[in-house]
Amino acid sequence: MEPHHVHGGILWDGWVLMLPGIFVAAVLVTALALNGPGEALYTWVRAQLAPNPWRGRWDDAVTRHQATAQAFAEFECDLDAVLRLPALADVEQPATARFVDAFAEANALRTDEFPGPDYARRFVEAVEHAEQGWAAAVEAAERKRDARFDPAERRLIAQVRTLLGVAASSDFESERRAAYQQAQRRLAELERRSGWRVPRPAAMALEHRARGMLAAAGADG
Repeated sequence: MEPHHVHGGILWDGWVLMLPGIFVAAVLVTALALNGPGEALYTWVRAQLAPNPWRGRWDDAVTRHQATAQAFAEFECDLDAVLRLPALADVEQPATARFVDAFAEANALRTDEFPGPDYARRFVEAVEHAEQGWAAAVEAAERKRDARFDPAERRLIAQVRTLLGVAASSDFESERRAAYQQAQRRLAELERRSGWRVPRPAAMALEHRARGMLAAAGADG
């Protein structure tokens, strides 16, 4: 009788081990019976393949970040725009400083591929702050214009802008060359007097144009 008792114990242990699988099978059978053949599997697969809601927000933030970066770069390369809104090029101005910090943070969080929801959320928030900072900085610069400069410095700004207009519109190469040279001298005087500095991209663009004119004159000679 003892061997039979042992055999029965083995059978009982086997049933115990099979119980979890039986339970899962029962749940699936019930789901299929209630939802129809294949519906439970479809629902599960759809949930697994559903796009991450942060992916779309991250894609949108990438586009908006590029737009802000382009607006900032275009401003820093345009000397006339810089002279029209000098406060936007002055990091001592609170609104400009806040934008520069927010823009730097967004740049640091920018990735080429979707980084996952947690990191994407940080990037989206940083881009929003940079956008708001840029709008606030532009608005503040529009209000201030050239208020930080004294009358003599404002005259220098006006002269540089006039000379840039002459250089852009003149049909005579010698007149354009002279206008760029005079604009450079007056701009240097403005920086010396006020302590304000033209953004490097705008300064390099002016220097490139002036050198281009000089080089052309040398080649003609």
